[in-house]
Amino acid sequence: MDTIELCHAEADACLRHADIDSNENDRPLWATLAQSWLQLAEQADQISSDLHNARLERAVEAALI
Repeated sequence: MDTIELCHAEADACLRHADIDSNENDRPLWATLAQSWLQLAEQADQISSDLHNARLERAVEAALI
């Protein structure tokens, strides 16, 4: 499981906790934590994309030299 998938799995787990938590005061906390995991997944995806693009640029530059 890669980082992005792990973040999505953690977000899903938080949402499941929010659904079953008997303390209604805790439910919004679980939802906020799930949202944070999803934001982390988006950031990890952006970093991965940026790294991939940088590697491609270096490969093209190396091929042109």
